[in-house]
Amino acid sequence: MKILIINRWDDDHQSDYGSRIDHDRHQVSYVTVPKHLPRIPDAARHIEVVPDLADPAPVISAAEAAHRAVGPFDTLLALSEFDLLTGAVVRERLGIPGPDTEAVTVFRDKARMKERVAAGGLRVPQFREVTGVAQVAEFRAALGAPVVVKPRAGAASVGTFVVRPDEDLDAVLAGTDLSDYEVEEFVEGPVWHVDGLMDERAMIFGRASRYMDTCYGFSQGRPLGSAVHTGPEAEEMLAFTEACLQALGLDRGAFHFELIQTRTGPVFLEVGARFGGGEIPWVFQDVYGVDLIGDWIRLELGEPVRTVPAGDRPDAEHGGFLLVPEPRGTRLVSRPSMTGTVPHLYAEELPAAGHLFDGKGGYRFILGRFRYRGPSPEAVEEAIRTTIEGYRCRLEELEPEDAPSGLRADRQVLTASAGRSR
Repeated sequence: MKILIINRWDDDHQSDYGSRIDHDRHQVSYVTVPKHLPRIPDAARHIEVVPDLADPAPVISAAEAAHRAVGPFDTLLALSEFDLLTGAVVRERLGIPGPDTEAVTVFRDKARMKERVAAGGLRVPQFREVTGVAQVAEFRAALGAPVVVKPRAGAASVGTFVVRPDEDLDAVLAGTDLSDYEVEEFVEGPVWHVDGLMDERAMIFGRASRYMDTCYGFSQGRPLGSAVHTGPEAEEMLAFTEACLQALGLDRGAFHFELIQTRTGPVFLEVGARFGGGEIPWVFQDVYGVDLIGDWIRLELGEPVRTVPAGDRPDAEHGGFLLVPEPRGTRLVSRPSMTGTVPHLYAEELPAAGHLFDGKGGYRFILGRFRYRGPSPEAVEEAIRTTIEGYRCRLEELEPEDAPSGLRADRQVLTASAGRSR
């Protein structure tokens, strides 16, 4: 096959196409970033380099250049959530088979995805597309309850607000461009995520995990933990997820699905047609032996996946993770290692002393990333709580000349636990 890859990553795991695609058997071309070049196999057919993938226009131009050089292509891989639409545009322009912009938009536009799920007879929050504060106020008044205001195509809860009935909307949303937003009811209940793989509109692998706190809480400075669950509750989440993915038309590929558990059943939250972020790919590889990225690629290439079907493999262990957010506007003085002190913690990735936290770390360059494997979800959750309580770091607030623009900079050394990261 002639394969075109649009890639924005430079790490050893997500961007390791060399071990997942036979570059001698296939003709593989790349549109990629400079830091990824050392990881590209020598057998690659053609390479186009762009400074970054933030602007789709240069990426599309580079894909067209690759097409002129070695095309036409049989398939295109664009695995990041932020490149799904760009990949769809390239497919349409170059006549490459695969999801078009209509199919991809359903998984990027939060209003569209809820419309499709609701049309399938599945429960979603009440919602409305908005372009200004007045529409948000009208929706909240009619509901008489807290609402969530979020970008229709956002990710990781960036730009999201939870607004209570008595809060001043103008003050909360001041400075926010609402031209492409939606508002929805705030549904009470634990938030779960389900991660796995679909093929021929059936879930061939999936695990249901319950969050400790939420992605929104993480965006507000609170640690985010998660543990894989099994049993009747988890089975209900898996069945609901599969029904929603079928309603959304996901034929094949990886997915990261979020839902809310209520007393009257699960409620759809949102979904990404891609593998989960944070520590999810690593935990699934380490604990379950499932390479979500590699098997997604194999599905796209029509090759056999290596994943054991979900129903054929009982879980001997339960995986989990903890992410400790950035304490913005600080420099790390010192931090402890938690491995060897917390049961069931098997890996950690921690910043070095002197690291500056500028608020741009996302889920990767943060105060701490921890991975767990234990005999039960309860054991994993207890290990996560123990880590939060014991992970005490010394932080120095930045001097004005060191502080990123807009960040407070007072001279003092702080001692902060993960539970009080700000």
